[in-house]
Amino acid sequence: MKKVLFILLTVTLFNCSSDDANIEPPTDQAEATILGRWVLQGFEDNIRYEFTETKRFTIYGIDGVFPTLEEFNQENPQLTGNDWSYEGSNIVVDLNFGNFLNVTPEFICDNYTVKLVNEEGETNSTLYREDYDVTTCADAQ
Repeated sequence: MKKVLFILLTVTLFNCSSDDANIEPPTDQAEATILGRWVLQGFEDNIRYEFTETKRFTIYGIDGVFPTLEEFNQENPQLTGNDWSYEGSNIVVDLNFGNFLNVTPEFICDNYTVKLVNEEGETNSTLYREDYDVTTCADAQ
């Protein structure tokens, strides 16, 4: 009887087929995507960029207050945003009149910050997600 109890206890303790092994630990990491609303570092009180599936909108604020994209579009129906797309790993934004922004996104700080790097390897600009405290990211400073 002692052997049976010992075997049952051993099997129970060392059972590796637990469902817990398939559960991924929670993460605070954002998805590595340019889609969404971003703050342009250095212009926090003035400019937001919002990337939709095909457009990049530049939204201007007054005293650090920014309209939603819908409000912005209602107030400024003539501003249709800039077309953008991925070409390989690069983001290409049509700035109009034959001008293009061609940068490689480098996501840092759990994807809450992105450095846009030009063809020369220099940082063109740094963006961070609108509700993110960029001061917690040493790599963005």
